[in-house]
Amino acid sequence: MKLKDTDFITASSYIRTLENKLLKRTKLDNLVAMDSFLDVLKGLSQGNDYSMSSVGSLDQAEECLKEEWKRVINRMYEVSPHKEVIELIEAPHKIHAIRYALKTGHTQSESMEQLPDELKEIMGKVLESTEDNQKREITLDKLMFEYMRGLAHKIGSSLIIEQIGMQIDFYNIKAMLRAREMQKDIAFLEFCLVEGGNLNRDLFLRCYSLPMSAITTAFTYKYCGKEIKKGLESYEEHHNFSEIEVLLQDALIEHLKKAKLITYGAEIVYAYLTAKENELRQIRLLLTCKAKQISNTILIRKLGESYV
Repeated sequence: MKLKDTDFITASSYIRTLENKLLKRTKLDNLVAMDSFLDVLKGLSQGNDYSMSSVGSLDQAEECLKEEWKRVINRMYEVSPHKEVIELIEAPHKIHAIRYALKTGHTQSESMEQLPDELKEIMGKVLESTEDNQKREITLDKLMFEYMRGLAHKIGSSLIIEQIGMQIDFYNIKAMLRAREMQKDIAFLEFCLVEGGNLNRDLFLRCYSLPMSAITTAFTYKYCGKEIKKGLESYEEHHNFSEIEVLLQDALIEHLKKAKLITYGAEIVYAYLTAKENELRQIRLLLTCKAKQISNTILIRKLGESYV
């Protein structure tokens, strides 16, 4: 049963005021134009929620950004009348922690004991599934998306369900390209593909053995065709996921902007948290490029779309 939109009236009104504090594109462009890492830190401390004046290194900046994310998540748990939306946003972060625990053998650690029962169950299924590390990673991804789809359908928002479907499609596109790169057989691709996307699994299986030009054509007439076409062409040329990941992230953010037309509902919480997460990604990238003196041309290409 869909969560009631009216339950979110107060939370939505409050979050609209928070959206005004998100890093606007003009501000981001001004930060990009700054010469040094320290200049960017000062710029971030002016007029936003980021207090970076005492930061002197990338590691310190990363700690500040992690603390900011914790603060935002905790605030949303206080504000939102239903926790499912926040659990959905947190899922990939918690799955990443499980991934690390599986790799390091720390599945009995205190942090793993604090996981929700559903995520403990996911970890147990992965541990029981196979000893093969690569297959464990894939199984974990598939179970993550299954968990996220369940939460999205519990929330009942068509926009959020579409967002998760898009994430699954984009995961499957990259899974297909990786499997081709590793020269795996089609059975391996079938194992990798996640159910529940907007694109039919058969499309990926049909395309698997085709030349890249034919794959690009097959996806051009699907939704987000322009972004996928450009990303596939870039992948064919450079054989890395750098540009396609930015393009697919942009497609998600562009689709998310539909939430701006919604007055109140779970979508407002979801959109704000996704926008904030994207903002933190952009700041990390900005600070890293400035600290390592990577050119603005590369930085601008990787920053991608902003929600505001």
